[in-house]
Amino acid sequence: MSQTLPVEMLRPKNAAAYLGLAESTFWRWVQLGRLPRGIRLSARATVWRRSDLENFIEQQSEALEGSPSRGGGKTRRACA
Repeated sequence: MSQTLPVEMLRPKNAAAYLGLAESTFWRWVQLGRLPRGIRLSARATVWRRSDLENFIEQQSEALEGSPSRGGGKTRRACA
C-alpha cells in the first residue's frame, strides 16, 4: 500500500507572512491574478497549498534572473 504525504495548507494570514507580504497586498495580488487562487473550503475559509506559493516564488526568481538590471542604465546626478 502506498502512502501519500499530506499537503501543507496555509490560511491567508500565514500565506501572506510566508511570502513576506502584508495581508492586504496578498489579497490584491490574488485579485489581480499575480498569485494563484486559493482553494475555497467554505464561504469564509480559503487556503493555499504551500507548494503553489513555492512555485510562485520560483517563477519570480527566474523572471528576475532573466531580466535586465532594474536601473535601466540611467545614472543619477547629484544636486549641487
